Amino acid sequence: MTTTDSTEPVWGRVLIAGGLDWATNGTKGRRQDDLDLSQPHILRSLSHVKVTKLLAGCGANYVGAIDINGVAHFIGKMPAYGPSANKGIVSYDTPVHISTKSVGLPAGTTWVGGGLGRAGIFLIDSKGDVWAAGNNVVGQLGLPLSPDVPRLTKVKGPWARSAKIIQVATGNTFTLFLTDAGQVYAAGSSEHGQLGNGSTSERIVKGNKLAWDVQTPPLQAALEDKKIVQIAAGSQHSLALDDYGNVYAWGYAGYARLGLGDQKDQGSAPVKSTAARPGMFNIAGKWKITGDGSSGSPYTTFKQLDELGGCKVTKTAVGGCTHFITTPLFGGKTQSIGWGQGALYGELGFGPNIGKSSTKPQAIQPLEGIDVVDIAGGLFCTLFLARPNDALSELDRFPVQVESATDCLVCHKDLPDDPLLECERCDEPYHPGCLDPPLADIPEGQWFCPKCEKEGNELGLNDEYFDEEEDAPYEEVPVVKRRAESETQNGGKKPRSE
Repeated sequence: MTTTDSTEPVWGRVLIAGGLDWATNGTKGRRQDDLDLSQPHILRSLSHVKVTKLLAGCGANYVGAIDINGVAHFIGKMPAYGPSANKGIVSYDTPVHISTKSVGLPAGTTWVGGGLGRAGIFLIDSKGDVWAAGNNVVGQLGLPLSPDVPRLTKVKGPWARSAKIIQVATGNTFTLFLTDAGQVYAAGSSEHGQLGNGSTSERIVKGNKLAWDVQTPPLQAALEDKKIVQIAAGSQHSLALDDYGNVYAWGYAGYARLGLGDQKDQGSAPVKSTAARPGMFNIAGKWKITGDGSSGSPYTTFKQLDELGGCKVTKTAVGGCTHFITTPLFGGKTQSIGWGQGALYGELGFGPNIGKSSTKPQAIQPLEGIDVVDIAGGLFCTLFLARPNDALSELDRFPVQVESATDCLVCHKDLPDDPLLECERCDEPYHPGCLDPPLADIPEGQWFCPKCEKEGNELGLNDEYFDEEEDAPYEEVPVVKRRAESETQNGGKKPRSE
C-alpha cells in the first residue's frame, strides 16, 4: 500500500491525456486511434515512481517528470537523447531516465526543475546550474552556436558565479533564465524582440535574404532594478512577474497577446502589462477560434473570464491550445478545470462522452475526487500530478492491458479460497501470504509488487557517466563579440509566427 512519509516532499503519480502517437501528432491525415487518450490515465511506465515536478512546453511534442530522487524521466519526440533509429521518439512504455550522475555531477546533486522547448531540453540542478541539450542553431540554448547539442551541457552564462538559476522558460528560438537574485537573462534570436534587448537585429545579407543576429545570454537591462520572481515564454514572446505583482511583456505582439492594447512588437524593453491579483486568472490575445477572444476579436488587454470569476486559482498551465487551472473546493478537495478551442487529441481530458475542445472553462469530470497538485500542458498532450487516494486507484492505466501471469509468481498456484493481489504497474499476481513479509489482507489503495517498488525507488540512479567530449562531440561555431550571423532555415524568409 502506498503511504506518504512526512519527511518527503509533496509527490504524486503521473496521469496523461491527449495524443501519444508522437510521430504523427500535428500532421495532416493523422488517424485517431488508441493512442489518443480522451481522459487522464495513469501512465503505467511511471506509475511506481514518486514524482515531484512535471515538465512540458506549449511547443514541445514530448513531456517529462522529476522524481523525489531528482531523476528526470521523458517520453515523446525528443530533440536529444531519443533513439536516432526511431527519429528521436521515446515510447510511453520505456521512458528515458536522466540522472545528474549521467552528466558527471557528484553524489547528492539532483535535478530540481527545468523547461522543455520545441527543440531544446533544459534541466536545473540542485546547485543552481542549468544544463541544456537539443537544437542550438540560433544560440537558444545559451551555449556556443552549433547545429545540435546531443547531450546535456552546462550553460556558463554571464551571471555571477554565486548566482543560482531557479527557472528557465523557452520559446521556439529563444530562452529566458531567472536567477535567485531576481535577474533575467535571455539567449537566442531576437527576431520579434523577444530578448528585450532593444533591437530585432534584422539585416539583409547575400541574395537579399533576411538574417538576424543571435546572442549568448545578456542581462535583461530594463528589468535590472526589479526583482523578478517568475518568467514565462510563448513561441515568440516573453513575460515576467516581479515581487510586487506587476507583469512585464515583450516580444511578438500578434493578436495583442502581450496585453498592451495593440499588435506592435515590443523589443525595446519590457513594458508593464498588468498588475496581477492573487488567485485571479487573466488572459490576453487570441485564445479561441470563434467569437470574442478569437483572431477577429482578440483580447487586447488582460481580462478575466466570467466563468472563473468565483474561482481561487492555485495552479495554472497552458498547452498548445489548451488552458488549465486548479481551484480548491470545500473539504480540502481540488477541482481541475480546462478549456481550449482546437484541441484534437483529447488533451483537455474531458472524456469520451464530451467534446474534445471547449470555448468555456469546464470541470474535468474524470478527475473528480482526485487531488491534482500540478498540471503541465504540452503541444498535443497534458500531464497531471495526483496524490494517491481511492479515486485515483479507480482510474484506468495506460496501456490498459499488459501481459501477466495467471498464477501467483511465488507459489505458481491460483487457489480459489486465496485471492490474488495484482501489482498496479505490471499486473503480476501474488498471494498476500506468499509475500515477504506476508500480508494478512488485501491492502487498500495502490499496491506495487516488490520488484516494481524497488525499481521505482531506484529508477535511473545507476546511470553511468556520459563523457560528452569523448562519446558525442559536437561542432561549435565561435561566437564573435557575443554575436554571430544566423540565417533562418527556410531560405532566409521570416518564419511564420504563431
